[in-house]
Amino acid sequence: MRKLPMALFATLTAALVAWAWPIAQAQPKLVPIRVAAIPIANFTPLLVARDQGWFAEEGLTVTWTMVAQGALAVEAVYGGSAEFGCSAILEPMMARGNRLDVMLAVPNTRIRSAPPDNSGVVVRDKDPIKGVKDLVGKRIAAGLLNSVNYLHIQEWMQKQGADPQTSQFLEIPFPHMPDALFQRRVDAVWAVEPFLTLMMKTGNARTLAYPYQENIPNMDIALLIAKESWLKANADAARKFRRAMDRATTHLAETAKAERDDWVAKFTGVKPELVAEVNLPQFTTEFNIPSLQANLDLAVRRGAVKPFDVETMMWKP
Repeated sequence: MRKLPMALFATLTAALVAWAWPIAQAQPKLVPIRVAAIPIANFTPLLVARDQGWFAEEGLTVTWTMVAQGALAVEAVYGGSAEFGCSAILEPMMARGNRLDVMLAVPNTRIRSAPPDNSGVVVRDKDPIKGVKDLVGKRIAAGLLNSVNYLHIQEWMQKQGADPQTSQFLEIPFPHMPDALFQRRVDAVWAVEPFLTLMMKTGNARTLAYPYQENIPNMDIALLIAKESWLKANADAARKFRRAMDRATTHLAETAKAERDDWVAKFTGVKPELVAEVNLPQFTTEFNIPSLQANLDLAVRRGAVKPFDVETMMWKP
């Protein structure tokens, strides 16, 4: 009598295993994707796609490591420690111009179509700097030398009849720019959000200009990159990643401001009440290729890179 229950148990166990085995076999293994990200509002779609489950729906598990700037993301992608990297537009162009295996893979954000932009040249409110020609001979912080801000402010000054070669450009991290300006260590800074809004809130600063909008209206400003060789070898995973990112980017662009601000606050670590006041970029799922070529041409004029056709580094899924 004791053997019957054991036999029955064994039979049921075998049946359960036989039933469960095809289900276990049918579950696809999630493809890991690593991203070198920058903790700014532009790349918030990463968080949206992960937390909304859209990466998982595409069969991906996406993780990211924060880096301070796009140049480091380019290094991570080219060196193989990340499949995708977040960057401003010019760093990957310079890498491609130096024959590095880098492609523009996922569109992300564009400057704002009308003032105020989400970055701009800021001076002290009481200083007698009223226009671009007043920057001649002044000390200016515009990010890293040969960065997109640095090249654009030089282009903007020259277009307005001011020789940028007469000014002294200092490399100061964006979070340190307010102190540098208010302590009179520099005369002007190219501030980005949220530091632009923080400086305005003091009442001691004013925005002199938005050079991006004057140089190349509606230009793309940030995107995600990948190695061309990786994209070719992993085309299916790459398409799935872009599809989930496009979905998240569209959601951010179309959702209510309160929800968008909440996502940005979570991704950047900036307080929600401050995010509600900052000028966010425009989220986009399409590349503005003419604006990318215009930026490349600008970098060529400034001697930062040799000329090439930007279409050669556009990934077409």
